[in-house]
Amino acid sequence: MSFEYFIANKILKTDKKGIKVSKPIMRISMISIALTIVVNVITIAVVTGFQNEIRKKIVGFSAPLFIMKDGNKNIYESDPIRIDQKKIAQLEEIDGIQSVAPVIYKPALIRSDKFSDAKNEGSFKQEVTGVVLKGIDRQYPMDFLKSQLVSGKLPSFDGTNKEIVLSKKICNDLNFKIGDEIAIFFVKKRSLMKRFKIAGIFETGIEKIDNEIIFASLSSVQELNDFGVAQENSLNFVSGFEVQINNWDDLESKHQKIDEIIELEPNEHGEVLRVINILESENEIFSWLSFLDTNVLIIITLMLIIGIINIGSVLLVMIVIRSNFIGILKALGANNWSIRKIFLYQTASIILKGMIIGNIIGLVLCYLQYEYQILKLDATVYYLSEVPIELSMTNVIAINIITFIVCMLSLLIPSMVISRVSPSKSIKFN
Repeated sequence: MSFEYFIANKILKTDKKGIKVSKPIMRISMISIALTIVVNVITIAVVTGFQNEIRKKIVGFSAPLFIMKDGNKNIYESDPIRIDQKKIAQLEEIDGIQSVAPVIYKPALIRSDKFSDAKNEGSFKQEVTGVVLKGIDRQYPMDFLKSQLVSGKLPSFDGTNKEIVLSKKICNDLNFKIGDEIAIFFVKKRSLMKRFKIAGIFETGIEKIDNEIIFASLSSVQELNDFGVAQENSLNFVSGFEVQINNWDDLESKHQKIDEIIELEPNEHGEVLRVINILESENEIFSWLSFLDTNVLIIITLMLIIGIINIGSVLLVMIVIRSNFIGILKALGANNWSIRKIFLYQTASIILKGMIIGNIIGLVLCYLQYEYQILKLDATVYYLSEVPIELSMTNVIAINIITFIVCMLSLLIPSMVISRVSPSKSIKFN
């Protein structure tokens, strides 16, 4: 520490007039820096949590990668492919592939039994809605589906098991409950009605899933499909294969590796396959989620600008009310940069104090929301029932480093005012 800094620091701390004038402004600037940290920490935590929770639900029910027949665009209406394929076994050996499970989709109509109409006393009504049965077997990863259950249990999904899992939304609309046997209608060459028993009820908050998807055993849905394949058993065919991966960040690389194995070259059954990722099939939702990054950038930028303006004001006030001391230091032989550093050190201490306060408040608020879910959301609008929180120490450290560096760099310009202070005028003035 230089002699000039030591002397000036002592003078600044004992300058009663300067302290009296600048203390309220310093307090306001400290609060603005703290507020910047609080808002940025909470923004990052909420947006990251929101993106990851929505992605987990979409991927959990749809899979990040889907293999189907080439030429098809819609997973729900894809042409049948053989379930026994040598290339599928090769995919399971790729590092980072969690599972490759056959699935089959079948559109249907589901009808409720007659139940009393709450709006019209004494009358009864019967509801019908369109759904999509998703046939799965034991190879399908059940952990996520199990985590979304709100009542009941997951059936075994073995053989032609007639137990199903459907959403709370469908149950509420059609007056269903656990254990009910319900009628589901299918269109083949002729209309067909089958009865299934409700084993479990799930809720995701995502309208597209809750309004449509019903999970049933693979074999039971295979029997219902009219693939139009002559002289073939329907149990040999599926809509495609869902591929789950261990790490979302590896989506593109795993997509490329699967491409190299299955695409362009027909398989042993003469089928040409293709793989699509969920960013293509659910483009609208993921485009919306990625747009949130822009919102985060705007919020962080605005908060940094507010912090810069306030801390810059403090520095200018400090320079103005202590211009006589700047003149004294210059008379003693101190250069402009050494004096500028003194004031930068002072404002840096204000920034650091504000950052410490902001981190404490921001992290405490994030913890309270994470632990107790204080702030709720309308699931029909936001897909989630409470505000999600997901925050890593990397993000917190990055926010603090960026805030400190940006604020300090922005102070270099107002600190240049010191070079304009004349020793003779400032000392004479005082």
